Amino acid sequence: MQKNDLLNHIASAGYNVGFGAKKTFATFDIVGKLPGWIGIISLAVSIFGLYMDEMSSKHIAAIFIILSIGSLYINFYDGDKINYEKAGKKQTAIFREIERLYYEAKSESDPDSVKYIEQLDNLMRDFDSTTITKQICGSNWYAHYKFFSEMEKRWIEEQLSLTFWKDKFPNTLKLFLLLLLCVVLFSVCYGL
Repeated sequence: MQKNDLLNHIASAGYNVGFGAKKTFATFDIVGKLPGWIGIISLAVSIFGLYMDEMSSKHIAAIFIILSIGSLYINFYDGDKINYEKAGKKQTAIFREIERLYYEAKSESDPDSVKYIEQLDNLMRDFDSTTITKQICGSNWYAHYKFFSEMEKRWIEEQLSLTFWKDKFPNTLKLFLLLLLCVVLFSVCYGL
């Protein structure tokens, strides 16, 4: 295997592991924080509704009933919250090991690809054993944010030539924004 192919292979594995770790932490964050935020905002709106008629409308009440139902959905994950935290920490450690492996291979003029592939395979087996497939809705978008804004991943971006629109912006978010734009245009055109 050529050196650049080996580095691309290691960087691809690093991307998958790093993104997986951030997706696991995204679920952990959403489960841990979102119900509390929904409760605080609901309480604040309820207090404002005592003296502001606009805040006590049926529309506002319906929105907060929907948000409360969303909190119930989130609470289904609460029992596994500690598992998401443990898995995210382990996956982050594996990510760091892959990064170390990448720089080690990059520093050699003619790296022994068999040795590096074997080490990478072991790390990927460790990663696979920590993977939690049940992730909460929205964790993918949040994981993109967490991975590309919080994690030191310059080595992956450089090696794989990642771009903002193609790689860093979630495809499902692109589709959602397109659908939202269509709904807004339809509403404007037909006066809804």
